[in-house]
Amino acid sequence: MKMKKLFAVAAAFVLLWQTGVCLALDVISHIPENPQKALILIHGYGQDGKRMQSIAGSLEEKMPDTALYFPTAPDSAPFGGYQWFTLPVMGADMITMDKYKIMLASAVENIEVLHDLIEDIHEDLGLPYDYIDVAGFSQGGLMAVLTAVTNPHTPGRAVSLSGVPLIFTEDFTADDITAKPDILLIQGNADDIVPPESIDMTNKTLQSANITPQTVTVPGLRHRVTPQVLEYLADFLE
Repeated sequence: MKMKKLFAVAAAFVLLWQTGVCLALDVISHIPENPQKALILIHGYGQDGKRMQSIAGSLEEKMPDTALYFPTAPDSAPFGGYQWFTLPVMGADMITMDKYKIMLASAVENIEVLHDLIEDIHEDLGLPYDYIDVAGFSQGGLMAVLTAVTNPHTPGRAVSLSGVPLIFTEDFTADDITAKPDILLIQGNADDIVPPESIDMTNKTLQSANITPQTVTVPGLRHRVTPQVLEYLADFLE
């Protein structure tokens, strides 16, 4: 199928208003001739949409009728690249509650820009909301889950790839969940950036909100997206 590819030079800019300031969310898109579905892929800490775009080729083969969107987070990371939320520490200390509360409070502030991207895709492509899926890696994994469970229109499915865990705090509780989409959590048991037990923590949180995700723990997988992981993602979204 002939593809119309919009790369960095022709990136789409979604104009978004937050706290009275107009922000431009840089979005790289790969759109087939007659898209039947859409998938937003959210990058991790210190990366950007162009970096996440590196998996586009594999996904286009597996999902040829799906429009792919690679947004870049609106906030600059301290050591280069971009971030969806503040990351005070990596590794096991990430899930200590004092550090985690800082991350989640920051993450909640950027959910709306992704809701607006879903709305733009819905309007531009004429796709039903439940045909628009969301997936992400690391920081993006948490953002994908948050975006899906808080969207007022109940979008399609959500996939977290080695994602930062979801734990309820005073900044985000079960009362903030407005949608219950199908969710897939994928985590490697050799991850040295996001603790391997994160998948169980997110699962427990979602279960407490009456959402039962599918879970896959990949033996030996470190903090990365591999062809095997993309197979799991594509099969789930098929």
